Amino acid sequence: MSEITKTSLSCRLIQLIREAWAHSLFAGWLRREPFWVTGTSMVIHTFRERVLPPWLRPTEPAGGRTGISAGSSLPAVANGAWLCLLPLCAYPLIDYVLRLGKPAGGLAGTWDDLFLLLCLTVVAIRVYVRGLSAYRTTDLHLPLFVYFGMFLFLFFLRSPETKVGIEGLRVYLEYALWFFVGLNIPDNKRQVKTFTTCLILVCVILAFHGIAQYVARVPIPANWVDQAEAGVRSRAFSVVGSPNILGSLLALVLPLSIAGFLNSGTWRPRIGYAAATLALGLCLFLTFSRGAWLAAFAGLALFALLSNPRMLWAVAGVVVAAPLVSPSIAGRVLYMFSSGYIVSSERSGRIARWQAAIEKVSQHPWVGEGFGRFGGAVATRAIPGSFYVDNFYLKTAAESGVPGLAVLIWVLVSAWRAGYRVFTLLAQRAEKTLAAAFLSGLTAVLIHNVVENIFEAPLMSTFFWLLLGLLLAMPLLGESNEKSTRSPVS
Repeated sequence: MSEITKTSLSCRLIQLIREAWAHSLFAGWLRREPFWVTGTSMVIHTFRERVLPPWLRPTEPAGGRTGISAGSSLPAVANGAWLCLLPLCAYPLIDYVLRLGKPAGGLAGTWDDLFLLLCLTVVAIRVYVRGLSAYRTTDLHLPLFVYFGMFLFLFFLRSPETKVGIEGLRVYLEYALWFFVGLNIPDNKRQVKTFTTCLILVCVILAFHGIAQYVARVPIPANWVDQAEAGVRSRAFSVVGSPNILGSLLALVLPLSIAGFLNSGTWRPRIGYAAATLALGLCLFLTFSRGAWLAAFAGLALFALLSNPRMLWAVAGVVVAAPLVSPSIAGRVLYMFSSGYIVSSERSGRIARWQAAIEKVSQHPWVGEGFGRFGGAVATRAIPGSFYVDNFYLKTAAESGVPGLAVLIWVLVSAWRAGYRVFTLLAQRAEKTLAAAFLSGLTAVLIHNVVENIFEAPLMSTFFWLLLGLLLAMPLLGESNEKSTRSPVS
């Protein structure tokens, strides 16, 4: 039977496509080291050897810095730094509990900022204890440096209201700092796997809660469903508060759950991961977020292509079967292609909002309207008559102009390319599967940003940059008792 499968027309076609991709110029470009990496490495080496004071230079032995007193707790902090990852798994639950029954502000509004500061402090302690060689660098550092510099420059160049500008700039710069946490916090691959398992578990809890909401027909705001649509009685949103953001989170985590199933060696964890995948997938459908559905489908298709192309049949089967099983899903999808949806969207929906964003770009193509002044959460609070543009890239162009959008796209393309290079560098099958799951989930979020402001949600922006850092850290990590700090992708 296996021989028949291997020689079947579909398998031969898939194999032909994979070979064509492997030998294509684009795949070769993705695998190549970016041209700026060599120059960046030389600058970093010169900075370390000639600019840094001797006590910070990475010349310490493998055991750590010898100048730290025996009674110091700093080595223990450095060794246990990865434990900071575990509370992050419960980000949506912690945020919900802190906001429960309390007004906005206070600890409920700042706990994630304070925790980011704590994690960055732990990274600094880790570098101090182990030397600067403990700080990991990747080929994404230069694009991020330019990104931070460009957005700060645009902020100082055009900020009619400083407070609004700072709050709007925070969306772009603060959460990107989680990348450096994810890149530098873990010491080995086991810690990354523990984090992903805990994240999947938390998302399963959210999924069961969302499913229960739908079964109980929890009331939802009228604007969550177009009045012309029929059959959508409720939408799952769990403690996240938005079905679109919950859908994006599930699209991010779903490939990780499938990777856990594929990497499990025994039947018990396989059953657990299979149940988790079913719960995540069912809740994703019950969010009735068309953007999340599209993003999840693209992410899962990419995951199948990278890890096991035969899974494309399963993805296609689910896509075909879901509308047949649930008339509500079929109606939600078919309505998107109806004339009524087009008219509604042109009047006050996404098409009208995208046109307004394009008009803003044409008015200020080089500097934009200013951060926090159009198309997002900050603008809806601070600028009368503002609204969500439901496209993070158009929002960025309207607020920061074409230069800001160009730099953001450069960073995201460089990030995807770096993630793909990590996938090609890893040798073990289980590690490649996990890397493919990371990359596929991140891709789903990037696609979802085309129809939503996903990066404006602190939850999603935090997880995106954190998981990107963990992905790029994977080739740098040893097994449970090994430590590695030098990046093969730097």
